[in-house]
Amino acid sequence: MSQAPVKVLNCVLLDMHGLKLAVEFERIEGALNMVDLSLAIGGMPDWILGSFGETYSSTHVVDTALWLIPDRYKPEHSQYSEVLILQGRKWALACDGLVKSIQIPMDRVNLNTDKEHRSWLYGTYMDERCAIVDVDQLVEEFEATIA
Repeated sequence: MSQAPVKVLNCVLLDMHGLKLAVEFERIEGALNMVDLSLAIGGMPDWILGSFGETYSSTHVVDTALWLIPDRYKPEHSQYSEVLILQGRKWALACDGLVKSIQIPMDRVNLNTDKEHRSWLYGTYMDERCAIVDVDQLVEEFEATIA
């Protein structure tokens, strides 16, 4: 009898303030180098670095470390060089760099059972020592905060 195939998450691994994050490919619309962007910065919360694109459909670039790990964040240590544009193009995550693409077997993921403290954390994958981001939850949090 053959075993059922293990579900795999296809992800991009990115580096952000010393933390490795995994983001599913299907939740990503693109990536840009930070130096190629001209960001509008007026009138936004401090966790948004700026926005780019058309005024009526701009993409907000999130200071990812400030949002995800505010207790450990030190702005002077930020080395953001890349922007990962999330599905829907309204939000983008600033990161220090895109590391590689990886396949994460679901049977190796430690699921986050404490959604009260880090609701954006889907789980962890210890082979790469990374946090898997629940993009839908993260976007929901962004939207709720600026509503």
